[in-house]
Amino acid sequence: MAGVSSIEVKESLDELVQQLPKDKERLQVLYWLKQDKSPSIGAIATAIRKHRNPVGR
Repeated sequence: MAGVSSIEVKESLDELVQQLPKDKERLQVLYWLKQDKSPSIGAIATAIRKHRNPVGR
């Protein structure tokens, strides 16, 4: 299925929120991916203004 990500995020939401000031962009992406209804990789890439390939890595 197109647009489905199979990325496993090891950190909990609480851990990500605590680390947010240190590395905001990376952690924001991890936070979005950890949510129950996470946005697509394309939507995340648009939000952080990067191409979707680096976001998927």
